[in-house]
Amino acid sequence: MAKKSAKREPEKKVKPRREPVYTVLTFITFVAMVIGCVLLYLDTEEYSGKQPPPKETVPALQKLGEEPAAKGGA
Repeated sequence: MAKKSAKREPEKKVKPRREPVYTVLTFITFVAMVIGCVLLYLDTEEYSGKQPPPKETVPALQKLGEEPAAKGGA
């Protein structure tokens, strides 16, 4: 019986393709920037002439040395 002299080639292992970490971080940053731009657009549209910004009342300040006016009491 003759031995087979053909060399057996090792099978090539196919590595699953993994994205580099910087590509993933760039994609996450891009998504965050898009979300920020959309929220900024929605915020500016709220005040773009459709309605005025809400009015804030200025609190009344009392002068130093005066006691606050007490309601209904001694």
